Amino acid sequence: MAKRIANTESSASKQNELNELLLNHEFCLDAEFDARYRRAKIVSEHYAAAENTVAVLSNMALNTSYICYGSLGQQLGIGSGCEEMPSIWENALLHRLHPDDVADKLAWELQFNSFITRQPAQERSHYYLQHFMRIRTHGGEYATLRHRIFYLHYDSGGNVLLSLCLYTASAQNSGTTGIINSLTDTAVNRSDISMAGLLTKREIEILEPLSHGLASKQIAQALCISICTVNNHRQNIMRKLHCQNTTEAVMVAKRLGLLNSK
Repeated sequence: MAKRIANTESSASKQNELNELLLNHEFCLDAEFDARYRRAKIVSEHYAAAENTVAVLSNMALNTSYICYGSLGQQLGIGSGCEEMPSIWENALLHRLHPDDVADKLAWELQFNSFITRQPAQERSHYYLQHFMRIRTHGGEYATLRHRIFYLHYDSGGNVLLSLCLYTASAQNSGTTGIINSLTDTAVNRSDISMAGLLTKREIEILEPLSHGLASKQIAQALCISICTVNNHRQNIMRKLHCQNTTEAVMVAKRLGLLNSK
């Protein structure tokens, strides 16, 4: 039970961070945006029909989602047809995810966003994210889905305007987990998609002993700094990771490869 609560808190923290990354912008909308959005809706509908996929088109500028459930959505008991929802998050799916998979989903999305923003604008469309997760069906059992994310359109400032998530049945759980270059069908090296730089060297020096249960006083003595300085760093760490407490910050940092996961 304690693990599940901690995972839930960590997942909520990561979703808050994704909200910051995807929504906390003054979007620059050009004259073509509405037309692009209409075309993307049609693409979503075709994916849902052709691949028996649940297709979720997220519009960051309007903070809405256009969801096409397809045959898979009906089979899983989560919906049918297409509908527009007042959130970029596909809550009908998220509420059914296995508790152990929610945090991984959000951590991968954070890494994908970080990786894409570092790529040249003309190369961003070459990449998509793929991973696997379990979703609870209307019968109570879990089915494995393949989840793919594509960023479709950016504004002039480089902020993501439209993204497409595809959820497809994956009985064999086959395929590569990670960021894929669609031109070469190869996975991006994990070292290239880490969140290095999110925390400073000193913040990691503070967080590492915290992850082993050391108190602020002990860390201050070991680093020859004041307790006040340690506590200031702790607050900065939690702010950057959008966490409510140190335990949650440690979990998020480990998921993102900023700390030793052991």
